Amino acid sequence: MKVHVIFTNKFYPDEIIEVDIKNCVCIVIDTIRATSTITTILGCLGSQILIAENKEEAINLKKIFNDFILCGEERGLPPKGFDFGNSPLEISSIDLKDKNFILMTTNGTQSILKLKDSKLVFALSLLNLNYVLDCAVKSAYENSHDILILCSGEKGKIAYDDVFTSGMAIKYLMTKPYNFFFTDSSKVALSVGLSESSILDALEKSYSAKSLRNVGLGDDIDFLSKLNIYNVCPYLERLRFKKQKVLFFEKYFSMNLDLKKGQNKSNFKIFKNQFLNSYVEKDLLVIKNYSLF
Repeated sequence: MKVHVIFTNKFYPDEIIEVDIKNCVCIVIDTIRATSTITTILGCLGSQILIAENKEEAINLKKIFNDFILCGEERGLPPKGFDFGNSPLEISSIDLKDKNFILMTTNGTQSILKLKDSKLVFALSLLNLNYVLDCAVKSAYENSHDILILCSGEKGKIAYDDVFTSGMAIKYLMTKPYNFFFTDSSKVALSVGLSESSILDALEKSYSAKSLRNVGLGDDIDFLSKLNIYNVCPYLERLRFKKQKVLFFEKYFSMNLDLKKGQNKSNFKIFKNQFLNSYVEKDLLVIKNYSLF
């Protein structure tokens, strides 16, 4: 079982010769902050997260699924019209139980989109590192797949916080009783992970942390540096076919209290047509919690 690391999401799949990406179990890392936010949402009992490619799609999804909580960032800050930014600390302070979300970010959600054709895509942060790796290894081993770890980076450049987290992941994998083959990039990541004695200090060295502090959100860094506080494994469910999308839409509206009261019945058909027209040729990407057992 090969384990390969890519250090930024600005890559061309046909350039990757170490593994076949479409036949890999993939792990996305965006430590500061998208995968930490995703982990926190599910760790605090949130239900599911729609992944938006850009701000326009995020806002359009919000118009259809109006009680979904719209989260995201541009240059670290929440765009106009969003309910929340991309802060795991802020998200952790609200009641998330059974809530649904829409998420759009500069780097992390773009990595998820980049790997959507893979066999399985997980979202890993320090907050859920061991549990995600246990799930990924189990799936890869049972299905004879390799493991690809993608560091999101920052705007196409390598981000030290992501490389460090990937090194921590390799370090944990080395404790597992499997016959892994670690590629050279995995060994580079491991060397970074082993070189640091403090998680918080390692994150603070990154340009991502400095950017976050520059916009007044440095408190997030301490929160997302906590190791293994959530036993959740976010994975990507890709809805490609019309029937899958219709079922998702109808399930949402069947659970909508306003619809049960009869207040939204006149809008149901309008919203449904709007939704399906928007996603005729486009996948609907949903992050849910993967069960290890």
